[in-house]
Amino acid sequence: MSDKYAVPNKLPGKTVSVLAHRKRRILQDKATLEQKKALKTKRVAGAKRHHKFRRPESFVMNYLKAERTAKRIKQTIRRTNIVDFKEPEKTNEKLLLVMRHAGKKVFDETTNKILNTLYLSTRHNAVFLRNDKETQVLLKVIEPFVVYGYPTLSTIRELLFKRGFARVNSRKTPIQSNALVEEHLGDKGIICLEDIIHEIYTVGPNFDAVKSFLCSFMLSSPRDGWKNKVSVPYKRGGEYGDRGDAINDLIMRCM
Repeated sequence: MSDKYAVPNKLPGKTVSVLAHRKRRILQDKATLEQKKALKTKRVAGAKRHHKFRRPESFVMNYLKAERTAKRIKQTIRRTNIVDFKEPEKTNEKLLLVMRHAGKKVFDETTNKILNTLYLSTRHNAVFLRNDKETQVLLKVIEPFVVYGYPTLSTIRELLFKRGFARVNSRKTPIQSNALVEEHLGDKGIICLEDIIHEIYTVGPNFDAVKSFLCSFMLSSPRDGWKNKVSVPYKRGGEYGDRGDAINDLIMRCM
């Protein structure tokens, strides 16, 4: 056979170069397509996680929790004798420090409204309240969700200097100078943080104005954890409810 009819063993260099480039492009396109598919699958999976199917039983349990809470509230109101409330005689007992320690989700509407009204909308929020009849009734209703007691002057000072924020134009603003205090409370004779501390501790005539100026304090879980069951009242060896002077030790562990 003549050599002119022989099939060459190799393709011309230019053809090989074009084919190699084409093969590389196809592989790259394939890799890009697979990457896009993987990304889409990940997004779909993420969306499904955010919209998990909830079994009917969970709705029933939430309803039962709300119903039990509503029943407890009615019983509490019936049992609470407001007439028997005695005005505190000691100066330090005129003031209460209340911290919400439980209830990530509260299904009872009444309890939720009270917690929000007292600026205890989230766990570990803490506020100062007057120790009067109205406060005592509200605390009885929300008691399983809060711990409270009588703060010392030292505790009040620590809270304000370490966790104190002001509410300025509906915004949470750090109290970085006495100028901010004087600007908003100067007309009431309160010009510095020490004046605020005194007004809170003595539950003075401008207590409500100071309370409105301050944001609720954001604390943490106790450093060494809760020592007892949070679902049991303090007077029965648990954690929630009235702790008297023992509130100070707890708050220090939460700062």
